[in-house]
Amino acid sequence: MTEPTVAGTGQATPGTTDLSSARPGRPAGSGAPSGTGSGPGPETGSDAGTGAHLWPGDHGTLPAPARLALARLVRGPYLAAESDPDTWRALLSHEDMVRERLSDQYLDLVVDADAQVAFVRDVPAADAPQVVRELTLTFLDTALLLHLRALLLDSPDGRVAVSRDEAADHLGQYRRRGGGSPMDFTRQLDATWARLTESGMLEPLSGDRCVVSPVLRTVFGADQVAALSAEYARLAKESA
Repeated sequence: MTEPTVAGTGQATPGTTDLSSARPGRPAGSGAPSGTGSGPGPETGSDAGTGAHLWPGDHGTLPAPARLALARLVRGPYLAAESDPDTWRALLSHEDMVRERLSDQYLDLVVDADAQVAFVRDVPAADAPQVVRELTLTFLDTALLLHLRALLLDSPDGRVAVSRDEAADHLGQYRRRGGGSPMDFTRQLDATWARLTESGMLEPLSGDRCVVSPVLRTVFGADQVAALSAEYARLAKESA
């Protein structure tokens, strides 16, 4: 049986990307809290509105808050207001300047004001280099992401937490399709769980539970998700 097609269908549209890959790395708020350390924070310091030199030999012209927002976006996989409110506010205050600097790097900024998340993607130009690092998704990765995105969209408050066992229950419908042993399926599930956590799509909460990243609302295109969901539902029935 052939795998469902997960490649893109042409030029990207605002707010969408290919469901065959995901950004690796940690969520933008997983490092030191914004505003700590020796440098001035986003809301304080004499350089809050100008591009003052921040260290000896500094040739930058952006104010410190805008630089921090730019660095967090490039580091990836996304910037969220909930986990990094100071840098989120800095992004909104200096969005035009950040967009200009990202364009210089062949990167496009996507801001979802409703979900309060932002991320960067490669610009949709045929002659542009690929800048964003990507993590290729497996069949189970994609199946779980489709499920988690549906849960997120159905959540009244936009927050969803899942456990590894709950993920296993959902993905169990595809177990026969792989043709391997239960141990093989467990190893594949472990790899999927680890890969989505590393990419920032799942954020560790406690024990084996994770919070589903709000970026799943925006990062994948609705049309492609609908087509893939239909194909995965068909495969699940064939595997029953």
